Amino acid sequence: MERIGTICSDIQRYIRDLKDLNIRKIEDLNDKRNFYAASMILFSLLNRVFDLGSEVALSQNLGIPSTYREIFILLQKNGCIEQPLAKDMITLVTYRNLLSHEYHGITEEQLFQLTKKVPIIKKFSNQMREKIGEDINP
Repeated sequence: MERIGTICSDIQRYIRDLKDLNIRKIEDLNDKRNFYAASMILFSLLNRVFDLGSEVALSQNLGIPSTYREIFILLQKNGCIEQPLAKDMITLVTYRNLLSHEYHGITEEQLFQLTKKVPIIKKFSNQMREKIGEDINP
């Protein structure tokens, strides 16, 4: 549970850090400092959220996910999250892979769209908090 607590703290911090960048419109990402800061924060946030999902799956004895997508399939199949949220989280895997593997090609528009998906991340984190009893709400 200590590992899950650390993950939850990291998620809180990354959400606050992203909020502190105050990205309200796509033009805010024209400043390269904002662009690169938001990219790294979002990449780190997604990695930690996926870590959280994986740890919950393991702690609930749901199996060992072999891919990021499988984390959310296992959680949904076992009633930890609803199908629409699982689908939204699986979509975030695509963004994470874009940030990781195609970093040089991500556009301001794609990054801005990802910033708009933070409520999905919060919803997932809160449901995991309920499942394991950790306070994730920033």
